[in-house]
Amino acid sequence: MGQVYESREQTLGGASQGPEAPGGPRGAHNGPMFENFETHRIPVPGATIHVRTGGRGEPLLLLHGFPQTHAMWHRLGPALARGHRVVVADLRGYGDSTACSEDFSFRAMAADMVAVMRHLGHESFHVVAHDRGARTAHRMTLDAPDAVRSVALLDILPTPTVWELVDDWLATRYYHWLFLAQPAPMPQRLISAEPLTFLYAALEGMGGTPGSLDTFHPEALAAYEAAAQNPSVVAAWCADYAAAAGVDREHDDADRGTSRNLPALLLWGGDGVVGAQTDPLEAWRPWLPRITGRAVPTGHFMVEERPDEVLAEIQEHLAAAARD
Repeated sequence: MGQVYESREQTLGGASQGPEAPGGPRGAHNGPMFENFETHRIPVPGATIHVRTGGRGEPLLLLHGFPQTHAMWHRLGPALARGHRVVVADLRGYGDSTACSEDFSFRAMAADMVAVMRHLGHESFHVVAHDRGARTAHRMTLDAPDAVRSVALLDILPTPTVWELVDDWLATRYYHWLFLAQPAPMPQRLISAEPLTFLYAALEGMGGTPGSLDTFHPEALAAYEAAAQNPSVVAAWCADYAAAAGVDREHDDADRGTSRNLPALLLWGGDGVVGAQTDPLEAWRPWLPRITGRAVPTGHFMVEERPDEVLAEIQEHLAAAARD
């Protein structure tokens, strides 16, 4: 298996030559990422968070998921910065953020982000987040409700709902939930033996274009590759999912029946897993009764698969939240 992904150029198949994708030609990635954004490293209890900031307006926090980094926002971040003060962060232990604590609960990651935003002078803010970042965002609504003005969650169900739905069908598609949660150091060692094989399987398996990595900007893909080859990042992935199978469930169980009456948007991949077994909006209403949203005709990585469509939905949501 060591030679399967030896050459990224070969795997990409010539990014600039691929077929046209919704929202723009596949592989047409023009210009550097996050041009005119500033970079910060912000210490918080138990971690140092890598952040990029840009734009002017109401503060907006963008959070990524697994197995990605803040680089997934390379198109939407600058676009949203035309009307907002955008803060794009790596979760603790992910990307260029570091961690000196073993606590990778969503409670800890939510506290990180609230501390980051306060450090930057933002006592309250909007949040748009994908995957693990979206779970962090939901935890922020529970633990720091005064800090979150509105929330947009991309392609997730509530964590308790995922565990309740696990069957053979879901387990084969969300296998990483079970694998990464195994006791250390087994999953870390297996991943680090073939980090790019594991990464590409995750990016292709949950995306809307199986067998192609052309969706991802070359610089973004390089960031994901660098992260996957960093043992400390792999350890963070595993600690994150171990927490989701343990302490996060305890926190969520303690908060059952707690709802937050704030503007909330949910988008999910119509070709993916989130809407296949249940109604995602109904699953979220006990937690976020004002939630609205719809399926986007793509897979899990909608921000990179359908950037223009997702951007339009987020902008409409943020405009409505500003009037709320």
